[in-house]
Amino acid sequence: MIIDVADGLFATVGLRRTTMETIAAAAGRGRRTVYMYFRNKAEIYEAVVEKEIRHIIVPLSSLTRSDGDLATIIHRYGEERMRRLSALIMHNSLLMKDFAQGHSRVEKLRDKLQKAEMQILIPLFRRHLSETEETGKISPEDCAWLYMGMLRGNDRLLTKTDGLIEAIRLSSISSRILLSAISGS
Repeated sequence: MIIDVADGLFATVGLRRTTMETIAAAAGRGRRTVYMYFRNKAEIYEAVVEKEIRHIIVPLSSLTRSDGDLATIIHRYGEERMRRLSALIMHNSLLMKDFAQGHSRVEKLRDKLQKAEMQILIPLFRRHLSETEETGKISPEDCAWLYMGMLRGNDRLLTKTDGLIEAIRLSSISSRILLSAISGS
């Protein structure tokens, strides 16, 4: 509950203006209760970031474990990733402002998200590369890094009007480029 309350406060009044006291008051708890679970506001913020990353990673992870051809999976992955990031940005208007400015808090979130995504993309590419003649020519790690680089390059589009549509379109192109590289076409 504390994490959800803090998430709402960070989204509406901002990280800087949210204090342990305002979190406790909004949660209907005393400050000591909040301090029983978290040493400081930074720990609560980290917990909020982890919660937001789980909201993005869990469905993406399920998608990468699904049966289907690589082309379908990574195309759907790119679309779903952009939709989930867009929903996060829309949920938190202050995050949107930070995102557009490349704020360090957002970069920290993006870095954590990238690490989590790499953990689910590498096995996906490993599984599919092992089924082709391309094993050894390009590593699963290289595929994951390239794909993530292409997708992350479109993230800032999500802060613009109709940016989600453009980000999804470009993620589709990214998928096709990567598939072409994998197949050697």
